[in-house]
Amino acid sequence: KLDFGFSAIAEILLDSILDDEKRLGEIVAETKSKSQMRLNQAAHSAAVMRASSYFSAESAFDDCTGGIGFYQFLEETAKHFEEKKGEVIAKLKETAARLFTKENMLISYTAAADDQAGLEAALPLLKERLPQGDGTVYPFEWKNENLNEGFMTSSQVNYLARCGNFVEKGLAYKGTLRTLKVILGYDYLWINVRVKGGAYGCMNSYMRNGDTYFVSYRDPNLKKTDEIYDGIPQYLADFKADEREMTKYIIGTISDMDTPMNPSAKGARSMTAYLQGLDFADIQKERDQVIGATDEDIRGLKDLIASVLEEKNLCVIGNEDNLKSQSDMFMQLKNLYE
Repeated sequence: KLDFGFSAIAEILLDSILDDEKRLGEIVAETKSKSQMRLNQAAHSAAVMRASSYFSAESAFDDCTGGIGFYQFLEETAKHFEEKKGEVIAKLKETAARLFTKENMLISYTAAADDQAGLEAALPLLKERLPQGDGTVYPFEWKNENLNEGFMTSSQVNYLARCGNFVEKGLAYKGTLRTLKVILGYDYLWINVRVKGGAYGCMNSYMRNGDTYFVSYRDPNLKKTDEIYDGIPQYLADFKADEREMTKYIIGTISDMDTPMNPSAKGARSMTAYLQGLDFADIQKERDQVIGATDEDIRGLKDLIASVLEEKNLCVIGNEDNLKSQSDMFMQLKNLYE
């Protein structure tokens, strides 16, 4: 059904009626409601995205198109829709005209070998309808600034994120960081943030571009958890594990990396690797670093983690009374919802 698929995509991109004011108002209100629901359900992800937006252009873009920044835009647009509707319609048309061009089109197609030829036969139904575009590249403008925000809600719990980037400090990504994620998730952070601190969960992650985060989920604490994050470098400096313990950590790491994938997942992974410029050698190098990880390698990550934490990029979404009582942690305190 590729013929129908490409024809439908072309109709959606090029023939959608963007100046139906009544329907647009409904969509803005509906999108705002869905955005608020997402923030409520995944406040930890929103806190990570916001804290990372202080130093990362990618995260700043993600925030203003799907995080707290996006919700604030929708809230303002819905509140003043009658005054803003003309501007919104004009901007929608302008954005669509800039984005949906032949030059900007990138297709990821996953199918059996026998079905590959069908793509080229059906593609003109979309491609020939798209304008050429003039080659203009529109830079994403954002402000690199640590805001350390606290967003107050009626929730009884908190979501505390600390983020930073080690590549900007001249340090390189290593596969052993994936093992560190498992170690912290099952030992240091688990014991201190969840078992002793009473939080429902805690997560940490390290990206190839250097972006790193530590975040708590449904956490009753603020400063206590923040101090636990600051204690990670010392934990790493003192880290010791025998061969049996390291083998368990390595198995836990590999089980996250080499999972069975259906065709859709394989296509998505291939697309991501293509966009990131990764090849099989890069992936194998990461796997070898994981399999060969020793406790000495884990201790060697101390300075990398310290470089992230010293940036002090903090964002918390949580209980209003908690945030106000510990307001010295923040540069800005504001309500998440008006």
